[in-house]
Amino acid sequence: MDRSGVLYESLVEDAFECIVTIRSDLTLAYANPSMAKLLGHAPEDTLGRPVADFVHPDDLDRALAELSGLESWGVANGTTSFRLRHGDGSWVPCDVTAAAVTDGEEDLIAVYCRPAGYQHAVDTVLTRLLSGGSRAETLAPLLDVFDWAVNDAHIGIAWHEEGRGHQSIATGLPPELTGGEADPGAPWADARVDFAGVHCPGPAALDPLRRATAEELGRGALWVEPITDEGSGIAALVTVWSRLDGPPPETHAFSMALAKTHIELVLRWTHQVARLDAAAHTDVLTGLPNRRSLFDLLDNDRRGGALLFCDLDHFKPVNDQHGHQVGDDVLREVADRLRACVRADDVVARTGGDEFVILAHGATTDQAAELGQRISTALREPFIVPGGTVDLGISIGIAGTDAPLSDTVLARADQAMLADKARRHRHRPRPTRN
Repeated sequence: MDRSGVLYESLVEDAFECIVTIRSDLTLAYANPSMAKLLGHAPEDTLGRPVADFVHPDDLDRALAELSGLESWGVANGTTSFRLRHGDGSWVPCDVTAAAVTDGEEDLIAVYCRPAGYQHAVDTVLTRLLSGGSRAETLAPLLDVFDWAVNDAHIGIAWHEEGRGHQSIATGLPPELTGGEADPGAPWADARVDFAGVHCPGPAALDPLRRATAEELGRGALWVEPITDEGSGIAALVTVWSRLDGPPPETHAFSMALAKTHIELVLRWTHQVARLDAAAHTDVLTGLPNRRSLFDLLDNDRRGGALLFCDLDHFKPVNDQHGHQVGDDVLREVADRLRACVRADDVVARTGGDEFVILAHGATTDQAAELGQRISTALREPFIVPGGTVDLGISIGIAGTDAPLSDTVLARADQAMLADKARRHRHRPRPTRN
């Protein structure tokens, strides 16, 4: 065989892509050695088998439709994607292109397949983002854009969440090798502070404990890149670890750029969604949960307890005599006093202009009554306003249940509050004439 023949053979036999040829009866006539490397099938075991054996059932109609049009329209240009069966039974997303070829006697279709890991990962990220997945669930597919398993690399993504602290996901790495800690050590701390990528040719720059962990895992050089996270104000981090004596992590530059863009997208999106959700469930004036938030809590309650429906007495004159700005200040002070009265697990919500509801999880009848008394006492204290003080009172209706709390229990508490307000009005001292 001359050199050109050797070259042509090598182009197929040594290609990274899995290359197969398909006969007109849609069976495989040839598969190159990459069939084993990428899809886990011995090439000789695939010959004569139908295409349908290798294509995901949900993709099969589309694949057959494209192949059935070969005689009329020829091979379609461009790239498409199918999920192909791996030898272990899993499904591998692959980018597929095709060409009409011949062996001199028979017309065949050559199909070129390469893993579409990065594209599949990005698609999964967007799907999870739109479906409201958590940050960890949404970011996890981005680990796969690095083809880490094929390259024996390890990847970590770290970020910070309010109320939860530092979080991280990784391919077999502990948090201390991803920057997923408050005090991550070098080089992760350097990347956060300087907001610049850090390249380490080996684990020697790490502290002894991290170095020992990295060496135990067979890790060599590492590359850390920071990512803006406006929501937390703390840079997220992507870490690529190569294997000992392996290629440098910088060979993953394309994957790093792709991952950084999508990580920032996920962080921004989830932060904005959280802000919008908080705004939709929070009373702007007092910062308390609003009516919508209260009903969401009732819909998900499983513990039972008591609801206290509270309505301020004599609040309208505050607005009439002192103005709405003073009235707003008084409502904020009312909210603070209510917060100070309730237990740690109770929820105070503002449901209307001067209406508040306390959700007391698991409260007994006596505990709810004691809470109501504390609230009444706290609200009897004068409120200091510009030019003097104002006095308010509060009417409270209490309804409890051992079953889950619901809007029915809330309606009972509302009726009890109205009865309490009516009783207070009947017993209110009449003004005397001079």
